[in-house]
Amino acid sequence: MVSDFDRVEESNLQRQIVHTTERIGMLKVESARQTLHGLNPDCRVVTRSQRLEGAELLQQVQRSDLVIDGSDNFATRFAVNEACVTSRTAPSILTC
Repeated sequence: MVSDFDRVEESNLQRQIVHTTERIGMLKVESARQTLHGLNPDCRVVTRSQRLEGAELLQQVQRSDLVIDGSDNFATRFAVNEACVTSRTAPSILTC
């Protein structure tokens, strides 16, 4: 699952390579879905265009085999890490 509540901005492009100039203004989750399907049309990409917090974050992490955290703030990273530790799910942090 790809979760993000934001839209693609030009300032994102140098560090968020899943997006392109043509997708400025598009929901980041939809841009990511297009890129991933372009790489592998058989992959299933589930998207949520909202912020995951609290019990909902924990629930989504518990459903996952691997969590890739590409966030750019400490509050989110700490929350994702806590959910991973609680659910014993393997975390991987991408530095953005």
